[in-house]
Amino acid sequence: MRAHEIDTPALLVDLDAMESNLQRMAGFFRDQPTKLRPHFKNHKVPMLAWKQMEAGAIGMTCATLREAEILVDHGVRSILIANEIAGESKIKQFADLSRHADLMVAVDHERVISDIACVARKQGRPLSVVVDINVGLNRCGVQPGQPACRLAKSAVEQGLRFRGLMGYEGQLQVLAPSDERDERVRAVAKSLVDSRILIEREGIPIEIVSTGGTGTYYVSGAFPGVTEIQAGSYLLMDTLYVNRGSPFTRALTLLASVISQPEPHRAVIDCGMKELSAERGLSIVKDIEGLELKALHAEHGLLEVQNPRVRLEMGQKIELWVHYSDATVNLHHRMYGIRKGEVEDVFRIEH
Repeated sequence: MRAHEIDTPALLVDLDAMESNLQRMAGFFRDQPTKLRPHFKNHKVPMLAWKQMEAGAIGMTCATLREAEILVDHGVRSILIANEIAGESKIKQFADLSRHADLMVAVDHERVISDIACVARKQGRPLSVVVDINVGLNRCGVQPGQPACRLAKSAVEQGLRFRGLMGYEGQLQVLAPSDERDERVRAVAKSLVDSRILIEREGIPIEIVSTGGTGTYYVSGAFPGVTEIQAGSYLLMDTLYVNRGSPFTRALTLLASVISQPEPHRAVIDCGMKELSAERGLSIVKDIEGLELKALHAEHGLLEVQNPRVRLEMGQKIELWVHYSDATVNLHHRMYGIRKGEVEDVFRIEH
């Protein structure tokens, strides 16, 4: 099947670009002591997770218990849930999944540590945690230094398997690379490593120091004492990261059809907010200069024809570069792998 024979709206991934991104990231970590643990939330495709691990990744990072369950069901055996959980049902689900894989979860609160430890004692087996440190994103996490050390000691004292530390510098991912930005990234890594040293002085071994993302992997991934990086967006790559100076190649587009042109200067396509994320910016039309996406409604995309030489036909199919991949992929159930204009694979997006 040719790509432009696919029914619209549809999510497409350029396989040549994706595989180039895969190898570029794998190449960076091949000779580094730090290793890659990619973030599953970016693509939510088990087949792509396995491609990442076959290229050298040590396991997967995910954001939710549901994502961890999907990975376990598809044979992934080393998983970090880089997020907090709370409540009896969630903790029991985590404990049940931990029977089938080496599963770790982030913690930042004494009460949750106590609750996880209680479930672990009832099951008669240790459960694994990492302490989440707030490195400036001001979302989850305890402060570095003594607060992190106290939480680590509590986890050990209550019988949990304390594996290490994580801290996501999301506030720095949005900045373009610069000497100042990179120094801030190194400062984040240093705060994590300093916390590691403090905890190890208490006689508590640390296996994992996890940080970084697609925007900062080459800085934090080269910092001594950091053991793994959580980059995710690099594989599919979106315009958001390209605009931030990412060296990876955009691979993800949304295929849509022209369904109306009420006036010469405006047209409508059959994709809207239900198919294309716009909260961090509008997508750009691929390969047609003078045609701009101006707005998204629920099921419609509104285009402005800025170049009078652009001629659109009813039913014509166009591609839009996906601006924010995480939130767009989540809107779809499949993604078409395209090579040289032909459909080579269809990837199931798990929910």
